[in-house]
Amino acid sequence: MCIDDDCPEDISSRRSFLTTGAMATVAAALTLRNLPEAQAQTRQAETRVLDDSTIQHGRVVFKHNGVETIDGYLARPKAEGVYPAVLVIAGNRITEEYIPNTCAALAVAGFVGLAPNIFHTLPDTARTPAESRAATINHIDSDVLEDVDMGADYLRGQSFVKRDTMGVLGFCYGGRMAMDYGARSRQIDAVVAFHPGATRIEEVKRLKSPVQIHHGTADQAVALAESQRLVKELKAQHTSVELFTYEGAGHGFLAYTRPTYNADAAKLAWTRAVQFLHKNLGS
Repeated sequence: MCIDDDCPEDISSRRSFLTTGAMATVAAALTLRNLPEAQAQTRQAETRVLDDSTIQHGRVVFKHNGVETIDGYLARPKAEGVYPAVLVIAGNRITEEYIPNTCAALAVAGFVGLAPNIFHTLPDTARTPAESRAATINHIDSDVLEDVDMGADYLRGQSFVKRDTMGVLGFCYGGRMAMDYGARSRQIDAVVAFHPGATRIEEVKRLKSPVQIHHGTADQAVALAESQRLVKELKAQHTSVELFTYEGAGHGFLAYTRPTYNADAAKLAWTRAVQFLHKNLGS
């Protein structure tokens, strides 16, 4: 499991399914976590749409069953209307600009995009692996899925959201959680996963919604073989699935805030993802 070139040492350390090889992957990717923020956030990309005048976006706060409160990032078209919604499950803090940008890109495409803050237990002051582990040690997969469900409940309560259809899109660990959530929820009609983290068949055995997976051939954090294995397992249980590979693209190739950003692969993958979501969610 990893966070898009920012592996979640805060989460990965408590996942029992990780193999020794996967843990080595996490350790290698962690070296990228400490890149200077200025270097990452000042990079521009053709896929950046946060300044698009046709959309509106920003932080939102929502509750689940009127009790627990978390935040998230929401983007939607400015034009009045009712739009299909897509949950965005991040593989790293949702404050990193490409996560809000993903929500914004969904809005540009005619969706409502919401990224629930599944890392809400991780304080801004946590910078080292040890601090991150301590802050999230008790926030396990089931808690993350609950956070996502809180976001889904919030979306269904909005007047500008279609209530009868919803998609989910995730990156790395978030991609794995997207498939897990799709398997558990009867209200998810499409799943898009970018280089999903190592996924157990038990997590997706009930997944019936169509799945689209994107993976770079040069991914050194999550091996392409993981997605290829997953596709075989999904096809064996008659789940509709397609895998797109991107020659020479590394892990997190859609994240323009990171050195592994690949503009050509990002544009092509996003076009495919949007087409897939429109096909399965409508417009």
